[in-house]
Amino acid sequence: MIRANVQPTESAKGYLKACEGLILTAKANNDKYLYLSKIEKNPKQLDELRKGFVRQAANPLHADYDRAYFKVLEGYTIRLEREEKTQPKSTARTKKD
Repeated sequence: MIRANVQPTESAKGYLKACEGLILTAKANNDKYLYLSKIEKNPKQLDELRKGFVRQAANPLHADYDRAYFKVLEGYTIRLEREEKTQPKSTARTKKD
């Protein structure tokens, strides 16, 4: 359904491929080879990852396809950062006597 509504531009194709990749990552049972599933999702790591995606999305040496792909990944990390901020902090573990 989404494919039918996507413009036939390189940036639209890159955007779509990134979205498909995120969906596959979310659905995958075996995340052995999935980079985004392996990263530690703490604020510092997410910030560094997002900044890297921002740099790649803005890099004029990349094709439109690649810049759009990184733009989706940037948006995804922003969402992860927001989720990280809204999750309650874990409570301290209690000692067993």
